[in-house]
Amino acid sequence: MKKRDRLAVLGFYLAFCFIAKTGITQELPGFVKSAYFDEQITTFTYGSDIRIHINAPAAENFDAAKPVGMALFALPNGNTIEQTVGKILKTGDDWHYDIQHIGAQTRFLRQQITDYNLITVYLEASQKSWPAWKAAHTDHAQILKKLTEYLKSCFSKYDPFVILTGHSGGGRFTFSFMDAFDEIPAYVNRIAFLDSDYGYEHSYGDKMIQWLNSSEDNYLCVLAYNDSIALYNGEPIVSATGGTWYRSRIMQKYMADQYSFTTDEDDDFIRHSALDGRVKILLKKNPERLILHTVQVEKNGFIHAMLTGTSLENQNYTYYTDRIYSDLIQENENTERLLNIPLRPDDAIGGYEFMESIKNLSFADREIAIFEQISTGNLPSFMRKLISINSSFADANGVVRTIQYRVMPDYLAVGSDSNYCRIPMGPITAQKLADQFGMIMPTRKLVDDIYTKATIKLSPVTYAPVGNQNESVEKFIEHNTAIEQQRLAASAELGELVGGIKKDVVVSNKIVDPSRPDHVVIYGWHQLSGVPIQPLTNIHIDSYVDYSHGIRLIDQQVFIDGQPYNIHNVLKDDILYKILSDESGAMTQTSYIAGLTAVSAPKAFGIKMENASSLKIILKDDASVEYYQMYLSSDGLNFEDPITFNGSSYLIEDVAQDSIVYFKLKAGNSLGLSPYSEVLGGIVSNGNPEVLIVNGFDRSSTGNTYDFIRQHASAVKKNGKAFNAATNDALTAGLFSLNDYDIADFILGDESTIDETFSTSEQTLVSSFLKQGGKIFVSGAEIAWDLDYKGSTADKSFFRNYLKAQYLADAPGNVVGTHYSAQGTASGLFEGINSITFDNGTHGTFDVDYADALNPVNGSITVVNYKNVNNFDIGGVSFSGTFLNGSSPGKLVYLGFPFETIYPEATRDSMMSRIFNFMDAPFTSIESQQEEIPENFELKQNYPNPFNPVTTISYTLPFKTDVKITIHDSRGALVFKRQFFQQSSGKYYLTWNGKNENGEMVSSGNYFYTLQAEDFKQTRKMILIR
Repeated sequence: MKKRDRLAVLGFYLAFCFIAKTGITQELPGFVKSAYFDEQITTFTYGSDIRIHINAPAAENFDAAKPVGMALFALPNGNTIEQTVGKILKTGDDWHYDIQHIGAQTRFLRQQITDYNLITVYLEASQKSWPAWKAAHTDHAQILKKLTEYLKSCFSKYDPFVILTGHSGGGRFTFSFMDAFDEIPAYVNRIAFLDSDYGYEHSYGDKMIQWLNSSEDNYLCVLAYNDSIALYNGEPIVSATGGTWYRSRIMQKYMADQYSFTTDEDDDFIRHSALDGRVKILLKKNPERLILHTVQVEKNGFIHAMLTGTSLENQNYTYYTDRIYSDLIQENENTERLLNIPLRPDDAIGGYEFMESIKNLSFADREIAIFEQISTGNLPSFMRKLISINSSFADANGVVRTIQYRVMPDYLAVGSDSNYCRIPMGPITAQKLADQFGMIMPTRKLVDDIYTKATIKLSPVTYAPVGNQNESVEKFIEHNTAIEQQRLAASAELGELVGGIKKDVVVSNKIVDPSRPDHVVIYGWHQLSGVPIQPLTNIHIDSYVDYSHGIRLIDQQVFIDGQPYNIHNVLKDDILYKILSDESGAMTQTSYIAGLTAVSAPKAFGIKMENASSLKIILKDDASVEYYQMYLSSDGLNFEDPITFNGSSYLIEDVAQDSIVYFKLKAGNSLGLSPYSEVLGGIVSNGNPEVLIVNGFDRSSTGNTYDFIRQHASAVKKNGKAFNAATNDALTAGLFSLNDYDIADFILGDESTIDETFSTSEQTLVSSFLKQGGKIFVSGAEIAWDLDYKGSTADKSFFRNYLKAQYLADAPGNVVGTHYSAQGTASGLFEGINSITFDNGTHGTFDVDYADALNPVNGSITVVNYKNVNNFDIGGVSFSGTFLNGSSPGKLVYLGFPFETIYPEATRDSMMSRIFNFMDAPFTSIESQQEEIPENFELKQNYPNPFNPVTTISYTLPFKTDVKITIHDSRGALVFKRQFFQQSSGKYYLTWNGKNENGEMVSSGNYFYTLQAEDFKQTRKMILIR
């Protein structure tokens, strides 16, 4: 059929948008041919912080009649895509290039697999760690669900299925994906953990069991080694329960309740198999205690994990032997210049349908819709194939230089090759797209050069102005249809360089014209004579767009005399600018977005009760923010569609009494939206809020979901207290004052030295609050480590005088990641609460592997002891009285582990009740006395005495010094010893639990305890009765 005949057949559609006939091709849209082996590749960014590289068979090897198997390979911690693909290692290269070789292993797999097209998708988080990425995204599961379904939609015509795999921290991707579903989707047919199942919990086991039972085509492979005994510099690299050896074994034991496993064991491996080989769990022994983390992958591990349970398992290769793929390793990194344009999903809206959808939108909403479509890849395939142009121009010194640049063949359009429409847009939207793609709009000089080099020159189609019709979407469609009629009449193919059809939005010195700020600069629309209709002008404001405007983009990388340059730098150079610009002088600004930076997630904000039915969100002013999006929730987990507001406050009205309203925010400007903020919440009641909940857990650590306000707010509410909530940044910014509340509850999670538990500003606010009679509850792991062990002199003083504790060890019993239970002490505020358990990473929050071991000082008492440890067993202190230099008595409860990690909920509620009872109790006359610095050394009589089995020894120090406490039995044998280095002046309390240094209970009898400090030595007697 001739093209003109085809145009006639299209009829109605061409009245709106061009729809051309295409056939199925094996060349994948958006891909380029790799310089190495027979492959097609593309690389782009998904969202703001996920980088994707896709490797597919070359067009001649891609069988369109067969399905696509997408192996989603989530990268290991600390590795880039290029390192994970791998290359031949050369002198000076980073060793990471030679430890996985997923690229070469993919090539070997393609030689074996004949029933589907294997496509490997490399997934790199911006933090180079999927656990850290997950911690930064409260909606991590939904993001990865949408990402996977987006990737699947890009190959929908090939009946795609998904393989979830990855190495090291990449296993977190697989688990986060599972978090989005009650049941693993049927489109997943293999899950392969390459020493990566650190995050395994039985809830995932349940999902995998259901998935395995749902189809005989589903396979599970787990590779792990005995990392529980591996050593680095003589020290264990993981805890006994923290590595893949432990997680893989508990996975297998859990599944053994459902399946009959066969187990084969030899000197090297324990091999578990079930369901006729569809489940394979291979555990590498490690008698030499080596680190074999990446070795398992390198030794044909990816190959094996992709083939277990099939007829290809162990065919032409052997797992954990020499590389079978050595001759398939590429020589260097891929150097193809790839634009950062996402693939177009097969189910993306067509150009005609899109134009119809935006007809009645405002300019602002239309621009948002245009950006959303094109930025996510909804543009024709032919637009991605840039045309290379070679020219020669003189620089400002008159030296003729050769220039090579690449340009889009046509003007930006929405849709596919068979259904697209060119779309005029404002310069801000165009600039955002250019920045994302790694491109730039042309200069006037380059517009002329492009027209000169165009192989298809069409005569401009113009319309007389009638009102504002030329600015309507209907006119955009009409103009596009006219251009297509011209193009087809000229027998022009898609992808040819076309000129004369649009005015260009250009970069120019006129962008910064002070007499016309926020204007658009346009030029071109060449007639067949070569004379442009539109001279260079900035007469229109940047919200003016008509049918004649077009956006043609140029690659930011240009070559001048064969050397690569960034075009922005060239245009700003006093000599080189003349090569690309015919205006006077170098440009000071080469973008329509000047001085505007991408916004960060809101930090300084909070929520206050405004009245008995309203809550007010308040934020610190931020000049870079143009608007906010607020997401509301009744449970802190499931959020409604966003509400957009401007300014630094928002009133939430008609709030039900005694119901918690949770919210999170995004900040936005013309560059886009920020990530989500942390979650906060508020409540309305008839009384004034007594409690301020302060979220200071900023650390991007594994498990930080930024929503632990939920556990605190719920417990406060259940105990009859109304509260407001703020971030710690809002506190230091002055948006909230501690002095407006009776009690402050500080959430510090496992905030540590890098992120600061209490900054200097916060220390000042907290100490002032306590000195004036304030009451504080603070909980978190690593506070003592940060302030007392690693802190400055001022940090130590704050910690000991206002948090009333001293750092003893980095974990209960000084053993990391082992002990996760505690109990209230006799006569302490938690007395009788004998089971306090906190999360080891399997109970919905995060692993508290570094709970602080404390010592009470300066008048505080022990209120929590860790269980099952012989020493370093104090997990919490309380104080009631006047703080150093204070004017009124205040109160403190401090836990060395995060309150939000305590489970079950009933225990949290009970402990919060005890805290409030303690806070609300009246002060005694003794507590009201101001704390004074002791004048002398003194060892006080223990209390209680006699005792069984716990007693407290107290002593005072007049100045900073080293201290030693010893306990001897009646025969003079040493029973117990503690040494403290450079303790500050003050009162100290040491709890002895009646055990010797070996952790054994001692017998009843008389014991003698001694304080030694400087030249002072004093001994007292105490009696243990059992």
